[in-house]
Amino acid sequence: MGPAAVRRSPMETSLTPEEMRELLETERTVILATTRKSGSPVMHALWFTYLDDAIYINIQSSSFKYRNIQRDNRVCCLVETGESYFELRGVMVEGRAVPVTDPEERARVQAAADRKAERIGSGLEEMPSYFRDSRHRRLERGDRVMLKIPFERVRTWDFGKVRDHYRKASGAPRARSPREGEA
Repeated sequence: MGPAAVRRSPMETSLTPEEMRELLETERTVILATTRKSGSPVMHALWFTYLDDAIYINIQSSSFKYRNIQRDNRVCCLVETGESYFELRGVMVEGRAVPVTDPEERARVQAAADRKAERIGSGLEEMPSYFRDSRHRRLERGDRVMLKIPFERVRTWDFGKVRDHYRKASGAPRARSPREGEA
């Protein structure tokens, strides 16, 4: 069954591939879930880069999260945004984190990260200079590892897409746009 034959239900909340890409290219933070030695999950907030259906992160090689990944590289990533129900959008990715050692791939990821920083800012603009300087030194120390999390399983949502379904089910009239009110 090709993509054209896929039927959408009236409650479809999935993002289109273009909407997913836009969300991943404009959000800064991913929540990364790893597994402790005991088997219990733990979550980490990190900045990330999206490129070619993979999430890339750059972490310290001595970090707790990296030790978890070395033991069990199965991870889950969550990127989400929105405050009210109909604003909630997100992408959840399951995959296996693998170190990126190829210099060309590392350069492509850095270029994508630079383009993202140009679009949304680096996140460091509001930080005091002592923090920015310290972060740059830590990134250049050589004790970091870049990880790639290729998409194995992806779930997406945009709860704004169900607004009309709930409105119709309640019998409420459709909200009029300001332009319609002028006529």
